[in-house]
Amino acid sequence: MHDMASMDLTSLWLGILAKIQQEIPPQIYDNWFETALIPYTYENDTLTLDTTGLFICKFISKKYTGLLENAASQVTGKATTVRLIYSSEGEEEAIVSTAAEKTTNELLQETQAIDEPKLQPEEAEPPVDPPLTPTLEIVKPELLVQDALPLTPPPKADVKPLTTADELNSNYTFETFIVGNSNRIAHAAALSIAEAPAQKYNPFFIYGGSGLGKTHLMQAIGHRIRENFPNMVLRCITSEDFANELIQSIQDKSSESFRQRYRNVDVLLVDDIQFLENKEHTQEEFFHTFNKLYQDHKQMVFTSDRPPQDIKKMEDRLRSRFQGGMVTSIDPPDLETRTAILRSRAEAEHIEFQKEAIDYIASNVSENIHELEGAFVRVTLLASQAHTPITLELTQKALQDLVKTNNKKKYITIDEITRTVCQFYKVKYEDLMSKKKTKSIVIPRQIAMYLCRELTENTFPHIGTAFSGRDHTTVMHACNKVSDEIKSNESFRKMIEQLKTQITGVDK
Repeated sequence: MHDMASMDLTSLWLGILAKIQQEIPPQIYDNWFETALIPYTYENDTLTLDTTGLFICKFISKKYTGLLENAASQVTGKATTVRLIYSSEGEEEAIVSTAAEKTTNELLQETQAIDEPKLQPEEAEPPVDPPLTPTLEIVKPELLVQDALPLTPPPKADVKPLTTADELNSNYTFETFIVGNSNRIAHAAALSIAEAPAQKYNPFFIYGGSGLGKTHLMQAIGHRIRENFPNMVLRCITSEDFANELIQSIQDKSSESFRQRYRNVDVLLVDDIQFLENKEHTQEEFFHTFNKLYQDHKQMVFTSDRPPQDIKKMEDRLRSRFQGGMVTSIDPPDLETRTAILRSRAEAEHIEFQKEAIDYIASNVSENIHELEGAFVRVTLLASQAHTPITLELTQKALQDLVKTNNKKKYITIDEITRTVCQFYKVKYEDLMSKKKTKSIVIPRQIAMYLCRELTENTFPHIGTAFSGRDHTTVMHACNKVSDEIKSNESFRKMIEQLKTQITGVDK
């Protein structure tokens, strides 16, 4: 049981998923819960979950509402009601109230016209290391879109979308996007948007470092919308394109034409929105474009290398509007996701890899997907030139300048760290993850949190989640306390270095 006063929505949902995972088969868990449900709100002892499809909403409402409510009540410590939604508020209640009265076959018949999301089962995670979920912010928008009419995919008549071929990369689709713990929520929300533009999550703001899949996911939305709604006007640009076109329109005295081009679209996808910083006139024009599209219930999707609040040289009124929808991060892919990406690429190109070769690449190239694919190309090129199979030995040779010779264990998991700390201090793993506050437990726990921050790329919130859903401030406090002790206590510093060596397998 958790203290709800200190529990955020993500921690609550992770706790519920952990309970449910113990009750149902893995396939059902992967396809119907972990990937298909998105926590929306928790208010007045009622948890609202958004779903990625109408069929999913109806089916889970019929079959698993009781399971969800039981798990939620266990985590919160009090009776909790679970509501599942898919569309506007006006439709929610009808979906929930009628679902229980219908058979699965009836629901299937009703939803034949709805494209179910292509859910990608994930490899089972170790039960001791809960899945790490991207940061999720849901903020009530200043302007409401609840009055928007539900969208139904029109018949695919001979209507050419006003999207040009070069605006969307044909490789950036949902089918080629690998889902993992680092992008699961962003992917589920994107699917939902693609099925019903401007009905929820508008605007949709995706942020994260370079090469993590933000552009891929944004363009996947564009491809799916273009398939389902071919008469919609969709425009996909970079913020630099927007600025350059604006400058050109001023020079050509065609500002009105420029405004019409952007304010009369149904879907606007803007990549790298952070580049609008320091461009006052461009921000002014974009602000009015945003307002017009929002008031007309048009879908907007933005990507950035950082969250809205960290784009310091952006006008406050623009930042507040970006925060008025759904803001979610894509983080560096974990080992399992990197492995899945490599396997998928190899299968698509009909290239045979030794399992050990793929594992080696995945373990040693962890910064972003671009670097991962670059390593893949380098290995396949060497194999092609040498006319030899792709073995571990060949892979090591191809990547020798990318991988430090003494770094034999570059990728480290939170579970590895916590287990090593438990062995070192002779404490039980369950005690380390518990709420116990005895000194013999607190000190190893703080050290483990510190090492997770030092030796992995996980953020404070992610580490907190892995430690039984603790708040990120708890992790920050632990890291600061250990850092201070290292600076003032030489023996303590040596002990931390010993632990690092034991975890990494690298002698400094």
